[in-house]
Amino acid sequence: MDAFDKLGLNVAQFISQVVSFGLLLLLLRMFAYKPIMRMMDTRAQKINESLEAGERAKLEALNAEKEVTKKIEEASAEGHKIVDQAVKAAEEVRHRAEQDARKQAEAIIDKARVEIEHEKEEALSELRRDVADLAVTVAGRTLGQSLDSKMQQQIIDEALKEVTTFGKS
Repeated sequence: MDAFDKLGLNVAQFISQVVSFGLLLLLLRMFAYKPIMRMMDTRAQKINESLEAGERAKLEALNAEKEVTKKIEEASAEGHKIVDQAVKAAEEVRHRAEQDARKQAEAIIDKARVEIEHEKEEALSELRRDVADLAVTVAGRTLGQSLDSKMQQQIIDEALKEVTTFGKS
């Protein structure tokens, strides 16, 4: 113990300090270190859980973004399809309108042809009557006599027959 005395240490005091330090270390470990370590572990676990939740949220956000992008593309494709259908429908309507216009034009032309033919027939009939009247008048003057109405009608009928056969040949 002499070595302790040379160093200026009291053995009893040193032992009491070592025992006190041991007890203090034991008490700190029981009442401070373990609760602090548990608190640190709990905090680390919460941090890990938060990081995992953040990663999950990030993945969900990416998935949601992909889904939104997919829905936008689908909507765009659907929009293009609707526009294409509208264009086709417009073309069909235009085509039907053109066909209807052609049919109406053809009907008008056919009606005009019928009317022209009818007018032509009326004009020919009137011309035949006029020619017959003229022929009767000329014949009456040539003969120098006036024809009675029965005779005049007979001559008109014969002239009409001749004009009709002349017009057809």
